[in-house]
Amino acid sequence: MKKFLTYICLFSSLLLVLGIGFEVMLRRIPNSYKFKQEIIEKNSDKVKNLIIGSSVTNCSINPAYLADSTYNISLSGQWLRYNRILLERYIGQLPHLQNVIWGISYQTLWIDDCISQDKISIANHKIYMGIETDKDPLYNIELIATGSISFRKWSKYYLLHKKTMACDSLGLDHGFDSTERSHAWLQDIPRLIKGHSASQEPTAEQTFRDNIRRLNDVAGLCRNKGINLHLVIPPVHKLYYELTYPAQVAQMHTALEEIAAKWDNVRLYSYFNDNRFGDDDFHSGNHLSADIGAIKFTQILQHDIWNNDSVQTKSPVHPQRP
Repeated sequence: MKKFLTYICLFSSLLLVLGIGFEVMLRRIPNSYKFKQEIIEKNSDKVKNLIIGSSVTNCSINPAYLADSTYNISLSGQWLRYNRILLERYIGQLPHLQNVIWGISYQTLWIDDCISQDKISIANHKIYMGIETDKDPLYNIELIATGSISFRKWSKYYLLHKKTMACDSLGLDHGFDSTERSHAWLQDIPRLIKGHSASQEPTAEQTFRDNIRRLNDVAGLCRNKGINLHLVIPPVHKLYYELTYPAQVAQMHTALEEIAAKWDNVRLYSYFNDNRFGDDDFHSGNHLSADIGAIKFTQILQHDIWNNDSVQTKSPVHPQRP
């Protein structure tokens, strides 16, 4: 029995050492969370315009084609809870900030970065950005919090030697380039719509109200700082739009229009059903391609926002690729 317990202790110690080593290796893998945080911290004395939101702005708005000193700190899967927290954290450290561009997608108002919807987001924000919204200590351990995803991440980087982060120096995510588009992207649109439709669960309406409150909180914060807030709904593919639920689209627009009407520093720009965009502009049903569609969209956005606000524009720069 004593020998058996000894073996158990040795085996457990070995597993612990392996687990710690695996965790250390995970932390060394480049990731968008840490990179976006570094962008804003390294350029805090330069930032004039900031792009926040989820994947629809992460890949669809190219800072190189907007006004001077623009950075994109959007993250795929980052919803309004963390958008607000990040802005609250850094707004006092950005003395030259003039404009915040906040991307809103079809499903944004009904999704939250909470335990019931996205544990991985909670863990990544806590580990790599130091944002703690849950006191559970297990979210400090990526191996435990993200499970099999951590093994895929480790294998991709250490075994397959592939990139795990494709953002350029201004924050645009080139993992959404046209060359990365799936051959079945059009066929996948019905599945996307099903996943993006507002939940019928009892908590959906509360999530919607919470998100409207977050939008209003940021609008007020920006107004107090003399900052313009631009709510932007990027374009989606025509098939995606045709399959959306009209009631959800109407509720999204109505809610955002009410916020824009309430605050004198807030403007709403909706390109949701913009027929200027065709197949070649998209990476998926609701994401523009970073190398084609994003340039086209950003040039339109630059004209609409900066002409309206009379902000000094600049010629496109060429950000460094990772």
